[in-house]
Amino acid sequence: MRTHAFALVCCTLLATLMPAAHAQSRKQPVAQVEVTRGATSLPGPTYAWVPMPARLQAELDQRAQDPAFRTRLQASLDKALQAKGYRRVDDVRNADLAIAYRVGVQNVEETSVTERMQQGGVVPESAVECGPYGCSQILSKGAEGIPTFKVHTVETVEGGLQVEVIQPSDIRVLWRALYRGSMKAKDAGRLDLDAVAKQTLASLPRAPAR
Repeated sequence: MRTHAFALVCCTLLATLMPAAHAQSRKQPVAQVEVTRGATSLPGPTYAWVPMPARLQAELDQRAQDPAFRTRLQASLDKALQAKGYRRVDDVRNADLAIAYRVGVQNVEETSVTERMQQGGVVPESAVECGPYGCSQILSKGAEGIPTFKVHTVETVEGGLQVEVIQPSDIRVLWRALYRGSMKAKDAGRLDLDAVAKQTLASLPRAPAR
């Protein structure tokens, strides 16, 4: 079976893309999983990986394309699949299922206007800017005395992981799930890939006995 045929079927675009990681730890992102094609059972316990080409710019991000990261991610997916009774084989021609995934990453900045409050709800006098019409807790004087907002910026990493299970004989998608998550940029390097894989594949049916 020519693998590029699978690639043509597997090109459903990701809505958001997954945080890349360069080391495993216990950090878990704020995430959700959407199963866009469900199944109650699958035709067999063996599977082989097939490639799914990148289509979006975020999928081409060097963090998502990093070979070491992709190796770790696939290993976590293998672990989650094996926990459900599936067995990996190298040749898709000898597999009951073909499995493909897509992954990407993008940076996002979230800026908000915040009141400067201390514990107990007390606003320090230095945080209050007063004028002829009263005092503001969110405005202060900037350059040349011009009022400016007090803003708070948080850098996050957003992304998604799409996994598809395909029937090799007719290249039909049997099951598909999309993981979407975000976490603070400073924590992205400690993403728990085992947790991501387990959550993404949570609704995948267990392998049939053979």
